[in-house]
Amino acid sequence: MPFIHMNGSGEDRLRKEYNELFEAVSEAQIKLLYDTTFHQRDYYPHGDGAWDKALSEKEEVREAMNTVYQYARQHMHFIECGKEQLND
Repeated sequence: MPFIHMNGSGEDRLRKEYNELFEAVSEAQIKLLYDTTFHQRDYYPHGDGAWDKALSEKEEVREAMNTVYQYARQHMHFIECGKEQLND
């Protein structure tokens, strides 16, 4: 976690940047889960297993986005509240 001190980046700057990251990944998660058409009919021409592969890939992306979400959330909490870690 970043340590705010006299020779480091400013607290306001860090707060702003991590907040922007948090907002961006939150918006991307919403787009992935709700605003992106995802239907089996778009995959079956590729043959057996294509839909299952697409579902698996989407889940991998969702998990990666959640990792970035948690990263930004932890940093925002740390900057705001000090050294204590946020429990998930």
